[in-house]
Amino acid sequence: MKNHRKLLPLVMVLTGILSISSCQKFGEGVHETWVEPPKKALADDNTLTSTVKSSLLTDSELSGLDLQVEARAGEIILSGLVKTQSQIDRANTLTWMVEGVKKVDNRMSMK
Repeated sequence: MKNHRKLLPLVMVLTGILSISSCQKFGEGVHETWVEPPKKALADDNTLTSTVKSSLLTDSELSGLDLQVEARAGEIILSGLVKTQSQIDRANTLTWMVEGVKKVDNRMSMK
């Protein structure tokens, strides 16, 4: 019984070493036919602004509201007055759905 207690730490250390060494070799096993997917072009701020505005204006819950959209290096700033919190949440969700948006700063407020 005493021998088993002495072996347990040794077994745990060996298991840890084997686990770490096998993780380091994982990336080396990439198949030769693997091709890195092409990087997507980043959307410029004008494209982001117009896409977000279009998305907000065509939404039935947000159409007709006076909402402002600005883009700075992929960060979208929303402002304007709305009637309900659900409209603020909806605008936020629709903005995040636009490809290329990195951050949303929602400064909208309720009337």
